[in-house]
Parts: sequence; C-alpha cells; structure tokens
Amino acid sequence: MTTLAPRRIRVVLPSRRDPRLKLSAVIVTLQVLGQTVLDFKVSIAQILVSIGVCAAIDIVLTLRRDGVLAWPASALLTGNSIGFILRASGTQHGDWWSLHGVHFFVLAAVAAMASKHLVRPAGRHVFNPSNAGLVLVLLVIGPVHVFPQYLWWGPVGVPLGLALAVIALGAAFVLRQVRMMQMALAFLATFAALIAVFALAGRSFVAIWHDGAISGFDYWVYICTSPELFVFVFFMMSDPQTSPRSTSRRMAYGAATAVVAAALLLPQTTEFGVKLALLSGLTVVCGAMAVRRLEWRRASAAAVAVVAAIALVGTVALAGDESLTLIERGLTGRNAQ
Repeated sequence: MTTLAPRRIRVVLPSRRDPRLKLSAVIVTLQVLGQTVLDFKVSIAQILVSIGVCAAIDIVLTLRRDGVLAWPASALLTGNSIGFILRASGTQHGDWWSLHGVHFFVLAAVAAMASKHLVRPAGRHVFNPSNAGLVLVLLVIGPVHVFPQYLWWGPVGVPLGLALAVIALGAAFVLRQVRMMQMALAFLATFAALIAVFALAGRSFVAIWHDGAISGFDYWVYICTSPELFVFVFFMMSDPQTSPRSTSRRMAYGAATAVVAAALLLPQTTEFGVKLALLSGLTVVCGAMAVRRLEWRRASAAAVAVVAAIALVGTVALAGDESLTLIERGLTGRNAQ
C-alpha cells in the first residue's frame, strides 16, 4: 500500500495471494477457449466493454466512499463473468470486434455495480454482483434481445474436454483457498438428486442447439453435467462476501440454493428458463439471507426486496411464455442464436 501526495490517497495494488486473480485466470482461459474452439457467440469487444465499465465504476465509487485508489479485482471479475455468460441475439462466433448489443452488456455492468455499491446493509453487499446484473438484464430485456450462454458447449470431444479440465483444476485451486468446496458439493448433491426426480417424473425442455425436446436421462445429463452449471457453482456461488462464514452454514447455503433453483426450474420448458432458474435461485437465497439482518436502512431493505422479487416472479413467469418456446425452437424472434 502506498500514498499519493498531496491528497494522501491510499493506493491498494493487486496481491499475488488474492484468490480472485486465480479465478480471473480460469475465466480468461475459458474465454480464450470460447473464442477459438468452442464457438462462443460473444465478441472480444463486448467482453472488454463489460470489464471496462465495471472497473471504471468500481474505481470511482471506491475512491469516493473510502478514499482509496484500489485495484478493482472484484470488478474485473464481475465484468469478465458478465461477458462470459451474457449474449446479444444476432452476435455470431468470429465477430470478434462487434459492438452489436453492447448496450446490454453496459446495462448489466451498471446493474451489477449498483447492486454492489448501493445495496449494502451493514456495509456489505448482499448479492453476487454479476449474478444480480445478469438476472435483471435477462429478465427485463428478454429473450428476443439477450440470452445466457448455452448450458452445453458442444459435442463431447477435445475442446469440451479441455474446458471441463480447466473448470475442474480451477475449482480445486480456488475453492480450497476460499474454503468453499463443501458448499459446492452440497449444492451439486442436492441439485442432482432433485433433477433426477424431475427426469423420472417426465419433465423436459427445449433448446435451440438440440433437435426436439430433452427428456429422460438426457434431461438429467444436460443439466447436471453442464459446464455452465459447474461455472455457476464453482465460480459464482463461491463469492465469500455473499456467503455465510462457517463451513456448516455454507453447506446449508449450498443445499438451500439448490432447492430454490430446482423449484424454479421444475416448471420450465425452455433452456432460457432453466438457466434463469439457476441464476435467480442464487439471487433469491441471497436476498432471503439478508432479511435476517437487523441493521438495515429502509432504502437497502426495499432494494433487496425489489431485486429478489424481480428474480422470483420473473423466472416463474417464464414457464408460461409460449413465445419463448418458439424462440428456442428457432421459429420466431431475433434468435440468430
């Protein structure tokens, strides 16, 4: 830590021990695989804009609030996560410098940073920033214009194997340092059991990358072994700032999030709905955890309630949206997805 004269602004530089640097390295590696061999439909420009907006907002607000010029490690990770998951309909793989739909990425970045800096009961943010920003944009803007990265990244082969290896190794390094492995396993075990019950009960969903409805054993496989699910559990839920402190409570948090996500997923018949159920499940649980805090200001309490309500009500409403089914089947909408 150093000091700049004459205003004596503290400067906080990145630390090699910061687990967020390891996590950023994992996401960047997956981004590179996505741009080269996994055919991700997102441009480098869209990713950089997401990162830049998050970093700029975080630097300015942290300097104003705390008088510290800090390396925006968390904001860089938030912007990278938004660029990793959010897609603008019509963007094709190989449009590396396209700014098509970039305003949606900016909106997600602004919403993420607002959830971090403005919704702070007891001086601590409630929601994982990228999670909150993604849920709000995906639900408010809607599937005609935006969609989340597909659950399944392509056929089984070397590219997908490389991505899964990066995820597994990254999880081992990151989760061990932040003591979140038990939380992740609690989520995965609970969620996999519930999705197995849904599959046996005959549930199905449609996705634009799959011919016909996905049901039976494939329903369980495509959801529970999805690389997107692993990224969500290992690298989004594992935010130490928005999860409980003790191991036992973290395991309960993981299981509870699995139950809420599965409950939101149960009525969904489209991949868009399935993915939003995962993301919104985390938003709802984080909001519910915050309800127990007594040190709220009214504005913070109202903001938490509004974000959680949008996630819950908006995701439930997706189950009855027939136009969404048509989009997933490639029959209507701007889904050149």
